[in-house]
Formats: sequence, C-alpha cells, structure tokens
Amino acid sequence: MPPVKQDAVQEIKDRLDLVDLVSEHLRLQKAGRDLKGLCPFHQEKTPSLYVSPEKQLWHCYGCQKGGDHFTFIQDIEHVDFRGALRMLAEKTGVVLEESPGAGRQRELKRTIQRLNGLAAQYFHHILLENPAGQRALIQLESRGVTRASMTEFQLGFAPAGHRKDNLVRFLKKHGATDSEMVEAGLAMRPEGGGELWDRFRQRIIIPIHDERGELIAFGGRVIDDSNQPKYLNTSQTALYDKGRTLFNLHRARKSIHELKHAVLMEGYFDAITASQANVPNVVTTSGTALTEHQVRLLKRETQELVLAFDRDDAGLNATQRAIELASKSGIHIKVVRVPQGKDPDDYLRAHPDGWGNLREHALPEWEYLLRQALASLDLTEAEDRRRGAELVIPVLAKIPEASVLEIYAQQAGGWLRIEPAALVRDVQRVKSGVPALSPRGYRPPQPSPTRGEGDVRGAQGNPRKDEGYLLGLLIARPDLVPEVATELQGVVFSTPAYEGVFESLQRMVETDATAEPIDRLSEFAPDEQGLISAVAMTRYPELESGSEAALRQSLEQCLQTLRINASQRRLKALVAELRAARVSGDESRLVALMQENDRLARELGALKESRSGAS
Repeated sequence: MPPVKQDAVQEIKDRLDLVDLVSEHLRLQKAGRDLKGLCPFHQEKTPSLYVSPEKQLWHCYGCQKGGDHFTFIQDIEHVDFRGALRMLAEKTGVVLEESPGAGRQRELKRTIQRLNGLAAQYFHHILLENPAGQRALIQLESRGVTRASMTEFQLGFAPAGHRKDNLVRFLKKHGATDSEMVEAGLAMRPEGGGELWDRFRQRIIIPIHDERGELIAFGGRVIDDSNQPKYLNTSQTALYDKGRTLFNLHRARKSIHELKHAVLMEGYFDAITASQANVPNVVTTSGTALTEHQVRLLKRETQELVLAFDRDDAGLNATQRAIELASKSGIHIKVVRVPQGKDPDDYLRAHPDGWGNLREHALPEWEYLLRQALASLDLTEAEDRRRGAELVIPVLAKIPEASVLEIYAQQAGGWLRIEPAALVRDVQRVKSGVPALSPRGYRPPQPSPTRGEGDVRGAQGNPRKDEGYLLGLLIARPDLVPEVATELQGVVFSTPAYEGVFESLQRMVETDATAEPIDRLSEFAPDEQGLISAVAMTRYPELESGSEAALRQSLEQCLQTLRINASQRRLKALVAELRAARVSGDESRLVALMQENDRLARELGALKESRSGAS
C-alpha cells in the first residue's frame, strides 16, 4: 500500500465521531465532559477507559492503552495501522489514493495468491493421495505428526522423480505463465536457460500464512540426507518477506489473547508438535533470526513472550539475540529451558503433557542471561567469581531501569559474593560504551486510576508541574518544543518513556513546524500513543484560560522540576559510588566524589529555592 496522505487520515476522523466508533464495541456512560466504559483490552470491574468527545481521544487508566480512531481499531481488531486505515476508509467512504503502479502490484498479489492456493492443493494431494508422497507420509508419521495435523496445517509433498517440473506443468494447465510462476517463487529458470524447474523438489511442504490467514509462501524440508539445504523457503515475493512473517500466527492469535502470552520457537515442526500437545499459542520464525518487524507483530498481540529455542549453540545465540531485540519493545520475556540435547519438538513428542512444567520454571530474561554468563564457572572458586563479575557487567549494563538493575545486581552479587553496589558502580563506568535499549517500550509510572488526575496531579489533587505536565502543554502547543529543547540541554527526563515522546515531538516539529501531534498520532510509536492520549486528555487551566503568562509560568515550573529531579538522581547515584570508594579505599576517588556531592547539593538547594520563589 502506498504512503498514506495525512488528509485521508483527517477526513476519516472528520467523518466518524470517536464516541460512535468506540460505542460499537463497548457500552459508554457519561462521566463529566467525557464518557467511560469497561476496557476491552484487560479484565476489570470498574470502568477505566475514557473517551473525550472534545479531543477525539481515548485512554484506559488501567492498562495505559490509548490514542485515536486508528489505535482503537488496531487494538480491537488486531491489525496494523494500514489495516485500520483500510477498515475505517471503507466504513466512512473515504477513497484512498493509489500511487502509479499500485493497481499492477495489487493484481500481481492476487495472481500469486491464486497460484499459491493451487500449489497448496497440489502438494497436499500428492502427500495424502498419490504414491509419490508415500515416503514423506511415512516420515511425517514417524515424527508423530497426525493425519489431523496434516490436514489442519495442509502439509504436502513436492515430488521429484525423473522430472523437475511437476508443479510447473500442473500450474500451466490452470493458465499460469512462466513469469507468474517465477514471480510467485514457485519456479525458477536453470542457470543455462531452458524450461522452468520447480523450486521445491523432494521436500515436505509447509504452507505459510500471514497474520490475517492469507497463504503467502511455502517452506520445504528435505526428506533425505542429500547435500541440499535442510529447509528451503519461497523466495521473497510481492506477498512474502520472511523477516516480516511469523509462522502460525493466524492460528495462534486467539490462544495468545486468551493465555496472555505467545510462545516463540524456531521451526515449523515445533509449532505443529506444540499444537498436538495442546500448546496452541506457538509461533515461529522462518528459520531466521527474530526481526524488529516480527517483534512488532508480536507486540500487537501480547505483552509477554516466552522463548523456547534449542539448547545447542545456535539456539542459545538465537535466544540472546531475541531477548536483546524484543526487550527494546517493552515486551516482558521469559525463557523456557528445554532439557539439554532436546529441541522443543523432541521434548513435546516425548512428553506431550510436559509443557506446563517447563512454562512454570521459565526464567525472566535478565536472570536467564546472567545464569548463561556464569554457566561454565565454578562459583566456589575465587578466581571464577572474579571472572564471573567481568561476565555479568555487560548483561547488567543492558538493563535500562535503575530499579530492575538493582534487583539483578543483588542477585548476581549473591551468587558471586560481591557487594551489589560494586557491580552497580562498574556498570555505571561502562554503560556509556554499551548500546542502550530503547526506552520507549518500558512501562511509564502507572497513573492514578481516577479519571482526570492522571500522572500530572499531586497527592492533594493539585496540578504537579512535572514532565508529564510539560508534555501535555507541548502537545497542545508544539510551537514551544524548540524553545523547551534548548532549555533542557543536558537534562534528561526521569521517565524514559516520556523522553521518547519528547524526542518524537522534536523530530515532528523539525520536519513540519505546523504539525499538530494529535492529528498525526499514528506517526508516533504505539506506546507513545498511549502516553500522549493520557496527558492530552488531562485538563490544563493555563490552556483553557488562554493566558500566555500562565502558560509560560507553568513551563518554567516544569523545567525546574526536571532540573531538580536530574540533580537528585545524580546525588542518589553518588551515594552508591561513595560507598564503593570507601570500601575499596580509593582515597583520591573518594575526595573527588565528595567534592562532586557538595557541588550538586549546593546546586540542588539553589534550584529548590528558585522554584519556591517562583511559585
């Protein structure tokens, strides 16, 4: 689909009231100037989802989801933005413009879908009804694949024999041209030229679908010990990109929603065997490392991911890469440890009822990585404990949240008989050289469930001029973003998720000085949309009064709060560094840290005095 013009998005919003859209999916009742209802995205008894007719935004103060028309449809229908755009355009009668060539591309996709459907029928028939498929059928049955699973997954077989064009001849009988078969990734032309060959020969065939259930490609597994690759996938086509596809997602989606987590395994047969073992929420990559797009597909369905890869070197490396990539999105990760020498397929065939026990003992991602780092060491030996300290520092340095870092520093310190503060100090020394995980996916501080208070009100219900309040003002007045960015040089938000929103605001305003963030909500990351809806739905007296002086005063109070928070965080970090310096007896470092502590204390006092005088 071509890039979306902003006027199409706005026209859809103009034609469809958000209240009417949300009311199609849940019962709303008046709540002051807004409406509220039970959130469909998490279980609750007291309504916490609010819709603002005035701002055409929605936000749940329970699960923190929120946004506009498009985010609501994305979440309720489990589609991406373009899917939501198509649905809402059809609903409102808005015609989406196509770029030149879009019609040809659409027709090509339809042709590939038709050929894939014919090929799937052909392969499936050969496996179950033709003597040429007998050997593959026996092999599948020996692996424990039932006839029911062969039918459910529409498994097939691509024969070879003395011919190399069995499928080609079949598709030609149904009107396929050479170029269409090549475009579909079902045939290829030999290097020396000549007639087309089947891409898949002498392979068990596994149909691959996209998240909507459309048949887009095939995977093929050899049935003998030839020198051919064990697995072969359809080449990239107009429909299929293996880095943007998760096998079995269309079948697993319902179970993922019901069970509140997805299980990621490596191979096609892992998913098939898991399905037979009543583990229906399994998806797999197509024999490749997990990609950012696949993580986004998973995040649309769930907030928790369980990894169950092989225990060989490749599987261990894939697990580590998956953790590092998926953690950036804010998905909570656990790792199932399949017994040594087994892969999930082997284990579940031998223990069809054993998944529950594996799942129960799954490790959180950081504990798993720490244990892996120390797995080869004897921690009763002092030298191994010293080596262990070196190995855990890079793992700890990837943890972005101070509270989480403290938890795992304590755990690692207990294993290594090292003061956790010493590990934290070493982490702080190297962290600048370690690629930081994106902050945007991590959950922001949970706001009060009371509507209208959000996270910008203090304990007495008075507005608290903090970073959340600042973002709310800037979303309403994006023209002030460059000025605030200049004032904040060298000062970071205490909440990483807010930092991400502010950076996105900066990029948007730099690109288009007239941009209105609320009108272009779809351009922000999904987690940012929830934050933006929360702060944008809060009422700001200085904005409602139209007083520029009051707005400027509030901005300065927010900026002072950020400066104070930054100084307090640095002072808190210095406490741990001072303690470590005393323990180590490093006198020169101790003196330098004490001087830094005194300087920061004076700076903090001046900031507080300045804020007190301004309020």
